Formats: sequence, structure tokens, C-alpha cells
Amino acid sequence: MLTIQKLQEYGVNTKEGLARCMNMEKFYFRMLGMGLKNDSFDKLEKLLAEGNYEEAFEQAHALKGVVGNLALTPIFGPLSDLTESLRAKKEADYISLYKPIKELRDKLVSEL
Repeated sequence: MLTIQKLQEYGVNTKEGLARCMNMEKFYFRMLGMGLKNDSFDKLEKLLAEGNYEEAFEQAHALKGVVGNLALTPIFGPLSDLTESLRAKKEADYISLYKPIKELRDKLVSEL
């Protein structure tokens, strides 16, 4: 089960996330569930696999806002890097860049 302490062990800035949710832990966890289960994660993975980088940028950018608002810093950093690479239309192995994001997201979802 996911707890504040467990989130902190993953590197989540729970103080900031809770502050954005009026320091209401139950509300924060509800928002975490909604954010982490957002189908944009799956859409992003599919778009990257298809090489549709313009739409992938849109999904990544939207997700960056979601995870940023939840203070999911260990996802936010890599997702920001991915978003900026897509924005700049850099040549990159986007599937490899997305892999750690997906792994941590999946781990957190499984513990909700």
C-alpha cells in the first residue's frame, strides 16, 4: 500500500504535493490515483512506438503538468527531459527515455 513515507522513499516531494491539495492526505492520494492512472501514459507510449512525435509531444507536455502538480519529482524530471527532446525534435531513442517513466508509474499504480 502506498503511503506518504513510501512516496518519500521514491523521491516524491510529498510536502509540495500535499500543500497543493490543501494538506488533505486523502485528497492527495485520490489525485495521485487519478494522475497515475491517466490514460495519457499509455497513449504516449503508443505514439512513441509509432514514431508520431508531434502528438507524443502533446501527450508528454500534458502529463508533465499532471505529474508536476502532484509533485511526482522522480517522474517529472525524466518526463521533462522527454518533453523537451520532443519539442526540439531531437533524434533520440524515445522508447528508452520513456522506459523509466513507465516503470515507476506502473510500480506506483500497483501500490495504490
